[in-house]
Amino acid sequence: MTQTGEAAATRQANRAAAAGDGAAHMLGEGTDAFFLPRSSPVETGFFTWEIASGLVICDSVTCRMHGLPEDTSATMETFLSKVPGNELASVRDEMARMMASAGNYQIEYRILGEDGNLRSMEARGRVVPGPDGHPAQMMGLVTDITAMRAQREVDERRLLEVADLSRRTQDFTAALASAETVDAIIDAARDGLHGYGANCFILIASRDGRLEEVASYGLSSASVVALSGLAAAHRTPISDAIKWRTPVYLGAPATLAQEYPHLADVLGESAQQAWVALPVPDARGKVGACLFGFAEPHEFAPEDHAMLYTASGLLAQSVERAHMYESHRALAAELQRGMLPHGALAAPGLTIATKYQPAISGLEIGGDFYDLIRLPGGQVALVIGDVEGHNLVAASVMGQLRIAVHAYAREGHGAAEVMSRTNQFLANTNGDREVELSATCCIVMLDPAKGDLTMCRAGHPPPVLLEPGDEPRILGSDPGLPLGMFADASYSSVTLHAKPGSLLALMTDGLLATDTGDDDNLGYLLDVLRYGANENLDDLANELLSNPREPGRHSDDVALLLARLDGIGR
Repeated sequence: MTQTGEAAATRQANRAAAAGDGAAHMLGEGTDAFFLPRSSPVETGFFTWEIASGLVICDSVTCRMHGLPEDTSATMETFLSKVPGNELASVRDEMARMMASAGNYQIEYRILGEDGNLRSMEARGRVVPGPDGHPAQMMGLVTDITAMRAQREVDERRLLEVADLSRRTQDFTAALASAETVDAIIDAARDGLHGYGANCFILIASRDGRLEEVASYGLSSASVVALSGLAAAHRTPISDAIKWRTPVYLGAPATLAQEYPHLADVLGESAQQAWVALPVPDARGKVGACLFGFAEPHEFAPEDHAMLYTASGLLAQSVERAHMYESHRALAAELQRGMLPHGALAAPGLTIATKYQPAISGLEIGGDFYDLIRLPGGQVALVIGDVEGHNLVAASVMGQLRIAVHAYAREGHGAAEVMSRTNQFLANTNGDREVELSATCCIVMLDPAKGDLTMCRAGHPPPVLLEPGDEPRILGSDPGLPLGMFADASYSSVTLHAKPGSLLALMTDGLLATDTGDDDNLGYLLDVLRYGANENLDDLANELLSNPREPGRHSDDVALLLARLDGIGR
């Protein structure tokens, strides 16, 4: 830098200091906050570019930061020569924009240092117009922000990694939360753990008082046995994690061979190059373990520790929940079967098929039921019903209704009277419960030898009748009120005649209901009956239940009873 330039820069700095606010006042009143350095200590220089002459007046710090001799008579082109060629055009464009708008400016650019490395610089200040209103000077501060920018990029990467980890953890948690079986959990783990770099896992947990492998994927059976061995004579990462209740990190095959030499041969050809075993306590305080395998050597940074602990805990909780779910579902299914008639329904002159399909959730006992009651004179009563709710109370009410209908029908009452008495029974019973329940029901009293039938409904879907040579038709009647709502509710019945060979279908609304209220499911039912009337009834019932029904808002049980009049007494 020239002596004249050095003196000018010094005078400018002194004037700014005398004004009481440092360098910011040198560039204009009211701009002090704008020109405060972002962090301290940093190297900051001053400069003024006389736009008409191209001369840059600056201090020694500015020259040194740009790799220029301090006695150089610098021009703007001298400084721009330090900008990498592939970035120069964008820097020039930004400078042109700043001069066109005048006022305050800020620009970041990079220069090629004497060591061949790129350095990041930040210039900010003010473009001052001349008497003619055109830009005359660009003055300001220039700061080497290489370190700050590097730190900023590190921080940004870290934030992105944290956000990505949070997203993956949320996705993993959501996938596990929606998985209701161990197989579904393994599928969710296969996808979720891939985002963490893991390509296999083994989960050891307490079952019936002893530790055993409850879930795994991505490993051969021999590898699972070797890695999950719990015998004291053969240490494994899992047994150590359980015994010492501390994680075991094995970042490379060499580490595994050193710590567990007896596993080196078994895992020598495996697709894993790193492993970690973590102790995992269950809800009863029993400590199991979760082992993850990785396709590449792994250093296991502190953030990995927290992530893997979270993943192992989620897996253990999900598998424990799934086993509990499966136990509850098996119990519910067993209780449900106990509530329904035992064995196949049969009566002279009828061929009967029944099906019961529990709700999709499978965890609670439903209130759907079907029944056949033999009556004097060769008559039978076909009954189907649906108690509100999916719980033990609903199931118990269903059992009570079956008993009540049996009792009133065997006393010799007609269909409407059976329904009225059953309604009174449920309404009175509701008074003894904290939660009142209602139920729908349909009774068809039938003489198979003659084909005469009497039907009564209490808020239940009507049956469908398919007579030989005719189209299936819905048997219309007064729908009636659901049982249990009003003790004095009255019910009516209709009587009609069915031809020999006719098919009668009684179903609960789980087979029909949709959220949209359309007739898609009913249309499917009628089509299947229309074209399958002569099929085996069990096959026909299976086909009716196999329809991918339009789902209702809440899954519901399905009960189905098909009865064909065999033509006795033709």
